[in-house]
Parts: sequence; structure tokens; C-alpha cells
Amino acid sequence: MGNRRSACYIVCVSGDTNLQLSLISAVGMIVVAVAAVIYWRRVSGLGWKWLWAGAGLWAAAVAFKIAVALLTNAAVIGFLKDQLPQPLFVVVGALYIGFQSSLCEIGFTWLAVLKWRQLGQNADRAIGVGVGAGAIEALLLGVASLVAISTALAHLEGTDAMRTEIDKLADVTPIFWLVAPAERIIAILCHVSTRALVLLGAVYHRPSMIFWGFLLFTLLDGMAGAAHVSGVMGKISVWWIELAILPFALVSIPILKWCRRRWPNEEAASHGVDNLYNQLDV
Repeated sequence: MGNRRSACYIVCVSGDTNLQLSLISAVGMIVVAVAAVIYWRRVSGLGWKWLWAGAGLWAAAVAFKIAVALLTNAAVIGFLKDQLPQPLFVVVGALYIGFQSSLCEIGFTWLAVLKWRQLGQNADRAIGVGVGAGAIEALLLGVASLVAISTALAHLEGTDAMRTEIDKLADVTPIFWLVAPAERIIAILCHVSTRALVLLGAVYHRPSMIFWGFLLFTLLDGMAGAAHVSGVMGKISVWWIELAILPFALVSIPILKWCRRRWPNEEAASHGVDNLYNQLDV
């Protein structure tokens, strides 16, 4: 009996390697969230309330999005699958998922700025709202993953399915434990750029910016939706999916630079000049 228990323990521990590596993934998402907040606070000097505003808007939008998805997705996706050939089903299904996500998340942002125009008073503030949204998503996903992986490592009942899914991911995805942190970096950049476009576009009466903010988010989540409706998840390396959404993050960088040049934070700039004069006086 003792030998059997020892053998079982050795097998379980050796089979936990992918789970242990997944801890890096979970912690990495948390690090990305914290780093994004610290970086933007240092660069902009922005107050915490604007970051919390972004986090709150994200939470409300995601709660609404989950409710809508639970009520409609099965019926809509099922109908599209029955009516359309596979290639067209993937395209239309992906766009439906992307549009639904954009309508909820970016739609809530747009409605909020119509009521509280100070959210888009300048680029630093609008970007801060996006950082808050992206960071809270990364933080919660990281914490949830950390808790789930810890329960699986403790071999609690009902965690076998998670271990199986992680092993499948590891089999087809090289250095799979870096995927989630990399994805969070991409997601945060896109959260920020789309929200900045919508917030500034609404305040400064630029409908084209609002349109591009909605479209960018729709296409981003549409790409992720395509991976699900096509059934390729678990069959190909997840890095291919990250490569597909990477262009949205890359285009976000010049968008954010343009926003900061076009609508600078005059108050922060004035505060910086005052500090310089104080230092010279000393």
C-alpha cells in the first residue's frame, strides 16, 4: 500500500509541471496590471479617481455583456452555424461577437462621457480611464487564475478538467505560460486606445474618432471570437491568435501619441512649469 501511494504521489507531482508553470502566467497578468497603472501614474501624474472610473465602467460593461451573451449567444451562434457555410459562419459569427463586445464595453464608455464630459477633458485623463479598464481586467484574470491553479495543485476534487485543458494548451503552444501576460499587454493597449478615441471624440465633437474606437474594438474581439467559433482553440498554438491581434496593439501606440499631442494635459504641464520655477528659486 505504501509503495502504491508513493508511486501515485510521484506521478501526480511530475504531472503538475504545466500547472506550476501556469503560476508564472497568473502572476504575470497581475504584474502587467500593476505595471500599467504605475507607469501611467508616473508619466501623467493622473489622479486615482480616473483610473477607478475606468475600472468601474469596465465592471459594469462586462457584467452587462455576460448577461447579454448568456441570453443570446447560444441561439444566435447556433442559428448562424445552421444557415451559413463554415467559412462565412466563422466571419459573421466572429463579427457578431466582436460587435456585441464593443457595443457593451465601448458603448458604456460613450454613454458615460455623454453624462460626465470631464472623463475626456484631455488625453491623459481619457488614457487613464482606458488604463483602469485594462488593468482591472488583467488583475482579476490573474487573481482568478492564481486561485484556480492553486486549487488544482492541491488536487482538490473537480480540478482534473483544468489540468487536462492546461496540458492540451502546453502540447500545442510553445512557452505557453507567457501567452497570458503577452495577451494582457496587447489587450491593455487596445483598451486604452479605443477608449481614448471615444472619450476625446465625444467631448471634442469628432464622430470619426468614435467610429474608429468602436471599429477597432469590434475587430479586436472579433479576432478572438473567430478562434472560438472556428473550433481551432486547443488545436493550434495560441501564439497564432496573439499574432493575429498584435497589429491592433501596434496601431494603438501611434493613436495614443497623436491623442496626447492633440489634446495635452494643460493642467499637468502648468504644474510642471511651476515646479521648475520653485526649484530655480531655491
